[in-house]
Amino acid sequence: MPDTRDQVRRQIAGDAVLTEHLMDVILAEIPGYQVLDAVQLEEVRAQIRWNVDRVLELWATGTALTEADANRFRGVGAVRARDGRPLSVILRSYRVAASAFMGYVADRFGEVLTAGDMADLTRVWLAADDRLSDALHDGYQAAGNSISTDRDRAIGRLVSDLVLGRHAHEGAFGARLRELGVRLPPQFTVVVLQPGAPADAVLPAVAEPAMHAVIDGTGVVVTGQADLKAVHRRGTRCCVLADIGANEAPRWFRLAKACLDRAPADRLVFDRGDAEVLALLAGRADADPDRAASTVLAAIAAQAHLLETLDALFVSASAEEVAARLGVHPQTVRYRIRRITALTGRDPRRPWDLFVLQCARLSRR
Repeated sequence: MPDTRDQVRRQIAGDAVLTEHLMDVILAEIPGYQVLDAVQLEEVRAQIRWNVDRVLELWATGTALTEADANRFRGVGAVRARDGRPLSVILRSYRVAASAFMGYVADRFGEVLTAGDMADLTRVWLAADDRLSDALHDGYQAAGNSISTDRDRAIGRLVSDLVLGRHAHEGAFGARLRELGVRLPPQFTVVVLQPGAPADAVLPAVAEPAMHAVIDGTGVVVTGQADLKAVHRRGTRCCVLADIGANEAPRWFRLAKACLDRAPADRLVFDRGDAEVLALLAGRADADPDRAASTVLAAIAAQAHLLETLDALFVSASAEEVAARLGVHPQTVRYRIRRITALTGRDPRRPWDLFVLQCARLSRR
């Protein structure tokens, strides 16, 4: 049987197809890996190859991991702590890879390997995973302790990880909040500033707790809620994204950056509706007409008279013309315009607001 195991090891060792299979599974299962750059992804591939080859060697020879192997992973853990990749995400990637690896071996070599062979392979992988996880944790914690005294830096990393999608799930984000002693509601507000604007430019307009960071020149503030009127008074161009969860943050961050880059320069403060409409117009893969419509028009969706007035405003230039079209008094139209403005936060008498309202109205299926 050792000969059979060695033959299997020789066929799998360095197998590029297996490496890419495990890579694809990790990318599909763990959102945090989808935002890694090309260099980081190649590091992941190299680690996959090393893990597979080492486990197969241990399985074929009946040996165990060495202290040198453990030291290697202490070093990996320290590097991951410094580059801000959460430990929970890394450890989950090994669990995901283990399941996919066992399935691959069973499918390809199920006829030549016995149940005992597969059981031993599983045991070897789990034993290796257990020891290497401890080593990763030791290296990660040692490096983390050296920077934990700088709380501002830790919070900045947390904000960056949030909006760049580096958390495996909402629970991981919540755990890091607890570690830092930050009490943030499940649905919170993210303010993305015009590149170059300091993140603290809007801090007086947001509620505590408020975390902030600068990501490639773009200031980001995460808070429980923001006072939109106060944000306007700050005079800083930004996009205020209210009522979003940790899993949604990366998408909204991308949309907000695109919104600030493309929307009219004479407008200061944008919101989710602006970002959704621009995503729709840009043909983004994650754009959705119904979501754009509901985001912008939710407050008046059930008020037919306001929608009727809004539709008339798209083709008429004045309250008098709208009134004649609808058969109502001009004062009624002016009242309805004020209601639309109050409920949606958009004044149909302003070109950009009218444009967003019209796009949202027309996009509804």
